[in-house]
Amino acid sequence: MNCPQCQTPNQPDSAFCASCGAQLAAAGAPAPAGGYSPPPGQGTPVGYSAGGDAVGYGVPSGYGQGGVPASQYPPPAEQPAGYPQGGGQYQPRPAGPAGPFQFDLKRLTRVDQIVGVASLIALISIFLPWFTVTLSAGAFGVAASGTGSGTQAHGWLWLVFVLDLLILAYLVIRAGWEQARVRFPIAHAPLLIIATGLQLLLILIAFFDMPGNYGYPGVSIGWAWGAFVGLLAALAAAGPVIWPAVQSLIQSRRR
Repeated sequence: MNCPQCQTPNQPDSAFCASCGAQLAAAGAPAPAGGYSPPPGQGTPVGYSAGGDAVGYGVPSGYGQGGVPASQYPPPAEQPAGYPQGGGQYQPRPAGPAGPFQFDLKRLTRVDQIVGVASLIALISIFLPWFTVTLSAGAFGVAASGTGSGTQAHGWLWLVFVLDLLILAYLVIRAGWEQARVRFPIAHAPLLIIATGLQLLLILIAFFDMPGNYGYPGVSIGWAWGAFVGLLAALAAAGPVIWPAVQSLIQSRRR
């Protein structure tokens, strides 16, 4: 009979192959039904079960047997976030919000902090006494005097109030989140230049637009301390922002 592994002829009653030493089937033993017949020159594949009813490779040893701890088997691969259950095309999950609000002054530059404090003072100043009104009674001296706030003398100073609220809200947003939740069409520096410059212009107009005495004799009007506070605050807010831009413009023209 021929060796099933190396096809070397052997005696019918030989138990082992004289060439490769493979075990030979006993004479007259029936071949297993449905078994795998390897090609000439090749041995039995590892894991192939010659017996049994199944055709092909057998089950690895220990797999699916009782008493084997589950820790021996690798855990199933985790699906990435956004992968649909039950198959389908992977779709990344949209990015979440920018995180919780955490106010931190370190996220603002020194110029930002100066602009914020000065704008807050300018906002408060428009409610302070801006002008004094004095009524003289000729030889009897001063008969009466009074003061008026910036908003009482110039109602349009409420524009400064709204503008300062927007500046403060913008700086609070920058200090509260590392990544801005709102995107502005203008960069940070030009935005501060426009806002503080407009604030300074409005306060300058209100400062020099002295209310009239409406033709009443003996009535004189002058500035009160609130007007100077508002003017200095507007200058302090606009100066650190506008002056570097003016210097850069002058240097670029000299070149």
